[in-house]
Amino acid sequence: MNESSKVLLLVGSPKGEKSVSNNIISYILEKFHENDVNAEKIFIVKEVRTDDTLNKLVSKALYSDILILVSPLYVDSIPSITIKVLEEFYKHKKDSYSKKQSFMAIFNCGFPEPHHNDLAMDMCKKFAYDSGLEWVGGVTIGMGPSLDGRSLEKVRMARNLCNGLDMAVEALMNNESVPREAMLIASKPLMPLSIVKFVMCNFGRFLWCNQMDKTVRKKMYDRPYES
Repeated sequence: MNESSKVLLLVGSPKGEKSVSNNIISYILEKFHENDVNAEKIFIVKEVRTDDTLNKLVSKALYSDILILVSPLYVDSIPSITIKVLEEFYKHKKDSYSKKQSFMAIFNCGFPEPHHNDLAMDMCKKFAYDSGLEWVGGVTIGMGPSLDGRSLEKVRMARNLCNGLDMAVEALMNNESVPREAMLIASKPLMPLSIVKFVMCNFGRFLWCNQMDKTVRKKMYDRPYES
């Protein structure tokens, strides 16, 4: 990566600054800045409000050397605001731009198993292929909410994620694809799945009931149509 190279980091969550995606992307951004790389973070939710801001975002993306998307999983897919940006980018890239660019995606979901993000990741691979971008790799993260509100360095269970992201940043700075080892390390479950499932099964019902209105809670087992 030379001094003129530009990295654009896209926060794909509708929650913007308060999202897990922002926590992840802030960690990556800091690593780039530590190595004096020209990297910028943009919140998609702020840029899709008008055609003018959307066009400015797409233009900035078209002139970047590396695009990194970090997004949550919404109903086994990509959030609609992020899809809108990808579609606009594809239209402009297809029509008039031939600049060589690399694309990486990172998805996080609330499920314990990271593989729930696989479909969204496949969509991003397809987008990269159709847009003429070089697909350099992706990371899938489960238990995303456990990273909410804290920097990754302060989350003990995120050590593997941080190590994998460090390896990914180093590879990108050397103009290389993200090593498979880095993707596997970063995508490791944040906790042993047996523990997570035990906690969810035994305390999940309590948490849901605790959030219910008392009136609803009393009627939740009613069977008004039972003969």
